[in-house]
Amino acid sequence: MIQELKISRKDMDLIQAELEANKPYEACGVLVGTINGSTALVEKALPVANARRTRTSFELEPKEFYNAWSEAEKNGKEIVGVYHTHPVSSAVPSLWDRETMQNVLGVWLIAGADGMRAYVWENGVKAVKIML
Repeated sequence: MIQELKISRKDMDLIQAELEANKPYEACGVLVGTINGSTALVEKALPVANARRTRTSFELEPKEFYNAWSEAEKNGKEIVGVYHTHPVSSAVPSLWDRETMQNVLGVWLIAGADGMRAYVWENGVKAVKIML
């Protein structure tokens, strides 16, 4: 199980900028990198269009997601997780997030109005420590 997420300040700033630019709608993207034991190492946060463009949910635009996954694989990397924003609420998984997390492996980084937190699903939502 992933217990730590290592991510650069640059990528955290990019995600925060996505939150601000898309407010009041949710923004989303993928976290590209590698997994080493219980640590997910993010080498790049890559924005992906929110196909839903709503205030309360997100769906990675399929073609952009496929292109991101394909490019990561070509470079010997993987999608270690996803990020999305909660521009007017806290960085806690919503009911929709909790249901979706069960089917999407990897880290879920949520940027909320109160900061950023990371989670994984392992028989329930588990917090992941963010390391800069």
